[in-house]
Amino acid sequence: MSSAFHIHIGGAGVMIGDMLWKLYEKEHNETTQKNYIYQEVDGNHHPQTLFADLDDRMIYEVQRNKQIKFKKNSFLNGKEDTSSVYSKGAYTNGKEIVDEGLDFIRKQVETMDRLDQFIITTSISGGTGSGFSSLLMRRLNVDYGHKIKTNGFILFPSSDMSNSVLEIYNAMFSIKMTQEFFHSIIMFDNQSMYNVIDQQLDLDYLDYSHLNNVIAQIISSYTGLKRFNNISNSKLFQNMCPYPNLHYFIPSYGKMSSINDYIKKNQNQAQFIKYLTQKSIKLYQCPNNPQHLSTTLLLRQQEENPFYGKFDLTLQNLEHFYNQSPRVFQCTSSNYQVLSELASMKQTGIFFSNDASIVYRFRQFGQKFDQIYAKRAFVWTYVTEGLEEWEFSEGRESLAQLQDEYNQIITGSDYPNGSNLNHQQ
Repeated sequence: MSSAFHIHIGGAGVMIGDMLWKLYEKEHNETTQKNYIYQEVDGNHHPQTLFADLDDRMIYEVQRNKQIKFKKNSFLNGKEDTSSVYSKGAYTNGKEIVDEGLDFIRKQVETMDRLDQFIITTSISGGTGSGFSSLLMRRLNVDYGHKIKTNGFILFPSSDMSNSVLEIYNAMFSIKMTQEFFHSIIMFDNQSMYNVIDQQLDLDYLDYSHLNNVIAQIISSYTGLKRFNNISNSKLFQNMCPYPNLHYFIPSYGKMSSINDYIKKNQNQAQFIKYLTQKSIKLYQCPNNPQHLSTTLLLRQQEENPFYGKFDLTLQNLEHFYNQSPRVFQCTSSNYQVLSELASMKQTGIFFSNDASIVYRFRQFGQKFDQIYAKRAFVWTYVTEGLEEWEFSEGRESLAQLQDEYNQIITGSDYPNGSNLNHQQ
């Protein structure tokens, strides 16, 4: 029996994890593969997970929930936060607790028959989410190697909305981590998620719990393939990476409804697929039209339909580089909801796209970094915490290399069969 191990890092990652395990708890009785994410002992089910943060504020919020039987070694925290500085998480404060964290992971993994994958939630805008994630992923790669899949559900900086001037540096230092230590990255940003949720829900207010809920729902459906259907969820992203470095996927999710607006009438198949493939509901927005390398649709509903999407014109007419066809999977289970103001929908779906148009966001990201770094703004903040100044250039070069690989596909150079689709930049 294979199992997945979840790691939730930094304030945002921990709060996403909190929402996710509350959702898993609601789904538990319906699942058929309960040991995939839990250890069953004497009638109790214990989450196989690690919550890690450099201070204990968010950790304490998770521990307050006594209904979920977390193990003691599911929580790791330091004594001082990173003050939104990558190098504190990677070099100073983070180094004080990383060995303990690896020991916590090892002891839980040893209870499994076989470790299937690591599932990571974090934000690379923050100091812990960027710095400690980089440190921990590097060490996990040494201990477990690339044979164990590592899949990240990661918040990237928003294009316009920012909580910290340092988040551009933090995210830039993290790009190399996302390239080297992950098999897939599912990308989100707060601004895009806020806009999509606001578009779908008629609520008087939105807060981080609504954003975290969307990410939790997506992870739940992803692991649900195994938990409900006993289908290896590694198949979901199989063939979505025509080139190993290009493993960045943009999800769309829907539909959501508030309790007050919920109408027990589902869209038909054609309407639902057309809705999910809209550019406007992508949870990591790019201004250009989508340029799909590959796509996958994941439907979640209790009734199985083996022909779902097979003959849908919207899917058939999507333009793909290399003429790949969209793949369709079904998670046959009910949809559950943690937030009381939201309805449990009969049918939800996720549309994953390996979309070359993210090169625009990478270019914009690089330009912001160049503007800040040209003035050597805040460089001393990082260097005094153990970071070498050459790492600024290394991070920038990692992004430039990734951007160049996507550009080569868009322009059709150096890649076969790519010249038939040239899009406006």
